[in-house]
Amino acid sequence: MDIEDLKDETELNELAEMYLEMLDTPGTPERTVLNWLRENKAYFIIASILKYYSFGHHEAFIFPELRLGTTLQVDFLIIGKNSGGYEFIFIELEARYGKITMADGELGDVFRKGIRQVKDWGDWLEVYFTSFQETLLKYKNLEQPLPLEFLKPDRTRFHYVVVGGRRTDFNEKTYRIKRRIREEQNIDLLHYDNLYDTAKDIIGKPTY
Repeated sequence: MDIEDLKDETELNELAEMYLEMLDTPGTPERTVLNWLRENKAYFIIASILKYYSFGHHEAFIFPELRLGTTLQVDFLIIGKNSGGYEFIFIELEARYGKITMADGELGDVFRKGIRQVKDWGDWLEVYFTSFQETLLKYKNLEQPLPLEFLKPDRTRFHYVVVGGRRTDFNEKTYRIKRRIREEQNIDLLHYDNLYDTAKDIIGKPTY
């Protein structure tokens, strides 16, 4: 991600408003959002997730639809760097509407499915980290050595995000569950309005 792009405030604000309008249009498949982001090259909206983390200020890279082996696919992988090195955010996009949460605020089928998916990624990375490393090597500048963070698995550098539903799907109990899951499982649960908020916040800023 080129931080210079964040200076184009007019274009990015237009894209952010188009994104919000897209959220309000009918249709539930998670592919709707992924396809819109890709077609409009609005990757800054996904990259704005870095606002929830303490890395990405030095460098940030985004990989859409990254395959893990032959059976798994990550909707987006963000790699960010700070003074402590590189860290990785694996992102799963789920439906905007549907069984997001229950009436009492418990997680519905959409988030439960997303959590199972990212756990599968974590299990795969533990067993097949070498394969993940080889996948990233395809994108590396051949003249630069691969940083240490890419050479050995370190769970503390891996983070997982599931995005689903809208702000109205979350209540006090949902936010309590969200905090507990992030603390206990290193999985952050976001709604699509969160991405609008963070995207608007980074526009015009000097870095992610």
